[in-house]
Amino acid sequence: MSTTNRPAVTDVPVVKEKMSRRHVLVIVTGIMITFGCSALVFSTWGLFQPVVSDALGIPTTRFALYITILYLTMTACSPFAGKILQTADVRIVLTIAACLVSAGFCVMSFAHAIWVFYVAGVLLGIGEIFILWLAVPTLINNWFAERAGFFIGICMAFTGVGGAVWAAVFTALNSGGTDFHTIYRIWAVIALVTSVPFTLFCVRRRPEDVGLVAYGARTARGAVVEPARGVSVSSVMRSPIFYSLCLFACVINIVNLISMQFPTYTKQLTDVGFDVVVVGGVMTTVMMVGQALGKIVLGTVADRTSRGALIFAFIAGSFGVLLCWLGFRTSLVLYSGAFVFGFFYATAVVLVPVMTRDLFGRREYPLIYSRVSTAFNLVGAFASMIWAWIGSSYGFSTLFLVGLAMIVVVFVLGLVSLQGTKRLRDQWT
Repeated sequence: MSTTNRPAVTDVPVVKEKMSRRHVLVIVTGIMITFGCSALVFSTWGLFQPVVSDALGIPTTRFALYITILYLTMTACSPFAGKILQTADVRIVLTIAACLVSAGFCVMSFAHAIWVFYVAGVLLGIGEIFILWLAVPTLINNWFAERAGFFIGICMAFTGVGGAVWAAVFTALNSGGTDFHTIYRIWAVIALVTSVPFTLFCVRRRPEDVGLVAYGARTARGAVVEPARGVSVSSVMRSPIFYSLCLFACVINIVNLISMQFPTYTKQLTDVGFDVVVVGGVMTTVMMVGQALGKIVLGTVADRTSRGALIFAFIAGSFGVLLCWLGFRTSLVLYSGAFVFGFFYATAVVLVPVMTRDLFGRREYPLIYSRVSTAFNLVGAFASMIWAWIGSSYGFSTLFLVGLAMIVVVFVLGLVSLQGTKRLRDQWT
């Protein structure tokens, strides 16, 4: 048999790239920016909601509007952010983003009128579209050809770890009589010191920038044997699966923000044998612990089977909401519900980026995922106000019923999206 068409490098050993110090630093950077900036922004605003609303004498819906502005800002910036991350020096981009987050908290620390929070929401939104929604998935997928879901889960888990830590700090400071202005000043300092040293000195956009290749990539004589493959952005935008995935992500974001109503939910409970304010704060803390563990578990499962991760999340979300809704007489049951719900919360920042990669590949991942994030954040802009409105207007039984219905919708949309995996992979180039 003729061998003229066979590769001439069959005698060259093909090896997988091992973990280097640089790979580890990328993970550490992802951990620190989510632990600090992202956890402070997304995991503690629900704690401030009743406190600031009472201090300023405004309805909770008016306070929640600043989160709407934050999400609208991220929506507007998302398409540009994807292009910037694909081309610019990631160190400069992420450092500026972290400074904007710190500036947002600093602005709120001087607020005596609600409009100041709306200005801060713009600053926070510009910073966070880079730090949370795009930086971690983009960097991890650039640097890790294998186990990307697990490492995304590790990094994103620290929004939960940070949320638990900062929620406990907030509860201690608030119960000790510290004014919310002072707490926001503390948040501004924490945002800087947990991010800037790492964004400046510990990360590069791609391993090729420092003479390396992605962890787990097969190489021979320094050349990558299996380059990043996937479909083009133009092809993705014509695929119905893309829009199914966007809708899937949108509904997840709506459901997740129900957890920010936990402190308000417990505050309106009557005839219970516990301190409703303390329990509301602890529920938020416990939920953050649950989402931290959930992100690691979900990322590990998703590396093997996205469908299995979806089923796991559906069960956790449904069970968690039921426990919070029906177990209000006992604080232990409320804590259990918040903890279990945290495992569903993890789908937003772990399962969505993993499914995006599984469906469309790594070839133009930042551009594709930035478009998914655009839809994701657009819906999130209104979700916080919607939940606050439902809770205050129709009661929390209605709120939890709507939440359960939306979790079912998430599950169905996820299954529909995954149906196209094989067909789309046949189109990868």
